[in-house]
Amino acid sequence: MKNMCGSFSDGISNLPNIVIEKILVLMPLRDAVRTSLLSKKWRYNWITIPELVFDDTSLVDPSPIFSRQRLPPDQLSSRNRLFATIYHVLLLHRGAILKFILSISELKSCSEIDALITILSSNGIQELALKIWKGDPHKLPPSLFSFQQLTHLNLQFCVLKLPTTFKGFPRMVCLELHKVIITADKFQTFISSCPILEQLTFESSTCFDFIGIDAPNLKVLSFIGIFKSLKVKNAPHLANFSIDSKASVGIVERGGDKFGWAGFFDSLPVLKNLHMGGQYLMSLGEAGLGRRLLTSWGLNFLELSDVRLGVQVVCWTVLGLIKISPKLRKVIIKIKVLSEPSSRGGDVSCIWYTN
Repeated sequence: MKNMCGSFSDGISNLPNIVIEKILVLMPLRDAVRTSLLSKKWRYNWITIPELVFDDTSLVDPSPIFSRQRLPPDQLSSRNRLFATIYHVLLLHRGAILKFILSISELKSCSEIDALITILSSNGIQELALKIWKGDPHKLPPSLFSFQQLTHLNLQFCVLKLPTTFKGFPRMVCLELHKVIITADKFQTFISSCPILEQLTFESSTCFDFIGIDAPNLKVLSFIGIFKSLKVKNAPHLANFSIDSKASVGIVERGGDKFGWAGFFDSLPVLKNLHMGGQYLMSLGEAGLGRRLLTSWGLNFLELSDVRLGVQVVCWTVLGLIKISPKLRKVIIKIKVLSEPSSRGGDVSCIWYTN
């Protein structure tokens, strides 16, 4: 048994460095760091991995770090322990950091985040995710906009203000903004400053009167929130579009704040996959466009959520969308089950496949 274990260990250790690096990247960071205890050969393997993920599942145990310091770990705040751990990992790390994720369920806005972003700005990072889960939204520092190598950016619960010196993200292909606070005009400026953007997700709790999108390489577009009007221009490759309010009080119930659908789908000539929330679906029907869209639509996939089949205009709109889409291969309809006030409602999903 001992010989077998030794042979297995030697087999792993003798793998090419690029293979070992990929193995370490797939492991939670905590476990990748712990491989340094295996042998002298493994002691420094983890310090060159190009992806650092700090989340609830991969957070490094800070206890070994504080064993070298005068202040016991139990006398430090959880925030100080977290960032001391991150700084220690960065101090030991060697080589490029291509991907950095910070998403801790207890993470709140703090000055240490700004300091961390400033440190990372000189590392040539290509993928960055920062997710705030509690407290107030975090005001992003100007140093974030100096990440000129960024290809993927994922922000949650942040305040986004473009500095006057911002020249755009020339390499950005994927942008996700969840509950990010930004004005409509700055949002449009931001998007137009990402010339090769292919995927965009925007989730907001603010009601927007108008949002304009000008992204010639855009392929995937997702909006979550309350929007009265959207305009997509110069998007000849946009094949996937999703819009949903995910709110208990939305565009229909707000007293006339209905979405402006007129001419919207005319700007999406190659649309293949469509997801629409129930309130937008009802708005489409009340606008009288459910049966007056393109006579031949190239949709392959249609998903409708929070559908109230008890409302006649919704039923006609659902049938109209299916009728004008002869190339449909899959339809998912998530029905909103209405119930008595004293009981709880629910959802029922129906899936159809076509030949």
